[in-house]
Amino acid sequence: MVLLLLDGRPLSVGALAVLALIVLTVCAVGNYGYAVNELFDVQEDARLGRVNAAATLGPRRVWWIVASSALCAELFAGCVAGARGAFVTVLALALPLAYSAPPLRVKERKWLGVCADALAAHVYPALMALLAVTHWTLRPVSTVLGACIIIWSAAAGVRGILSHQLHTADQDRNAGLTTVVHDLGHSSVERFIIAVLLPLEVVAFGGALLACNGGVVLWCSVAAYLIYEIFKTSSGRFRVTVFRPQGQRYLPFVEEIFYKAWGPIVLALDAARADFRYVFVMAAYVLLFRPHLRAEMHRLRSVIAALRVTAATDSCARSNGES
Repeated sequence: MVLLLLDGRPLSVGALAVLALIVLTVCAVGNYGYAVNELFDVQEDARLGRVNAAATLGPRRVWWIVASSALCAELFAGCVAGARGAFVTVLALALPLAYSAPPLRVKERKWLGVCADALAAHVYPALMALLAVTHWTLRPVSTVLGACIIIWSAAAGVRGILSHQLHTADQDRNAGLTTVVHDLGHSSVERFIIAVLLPLEVVAFGGALLACNGGVVLWCSVAAYLIYEIFKTSSGRFRVTVFRPQGQRYLPFVEEIFYKAWGPIVLALDAARADFRYVFVMAAYVLLFRPHLRAEMHRLRSVIAALRVTAATDSCARSNGES
């Protein structure tokens, strides 16, 4: 998201600081949230036979991780987004406590748990990116751009946690945890994601792209990705496991691979039209997230193989028709 907001701007010291500090802030908050969840999930994980960091390392050590992560998060947030960023980060640090710790423990309160997870994991990083580019005066943030990014992050966050609950419905039931999926049913939650959340996410993300005035690299890549998704959906040869562990017929845009593989690389390349040094940002991303990129390359090879089969089949059909 930071790369999208910086697209078309030079890679100044401020831009580089925002890129680095946003990553550090979000990582610190994520580490804090993971540690808090482990502290209060010891018994639940023991029932399910899952490895728990607090049980392995000891509660005292994990509490130290919680405290140091929170301190680092506040320090980084203050540097990257000023007082507003520090305040928003205090709220973000409260969310994992509300999510995991008694007496609230909203992870067991269905929609409250879904919203808390989405806010912490998706809306908070997006909001910090907006605050950071404003604080460092790297670009103006219009109401339309801000609204699109917040709506996109909220829809993506809710979709992500509901998809996770669809995947873990049986495990959650065995642990005595009742989720939205158990209340509404697997099919109803799937339909809600496909009919409501996914279109909202795609439209809001498209609005953010338009509001940021991307260049030719961005829009050519978006067109290529749309063709890629259309082929995977229409060919009938591909399956997706986002909602069901056993898989189902491919559904467009439900995989988050665009955000994990395509998006950062495309945005860095598009930003390089204003400053070639963004290419080094892309190189750093490739090195850090090689597993995601390797998985996407495997999918891309599958699509190319399917295209060859389709072309060969069409050629044979034409030959038979001519004969």
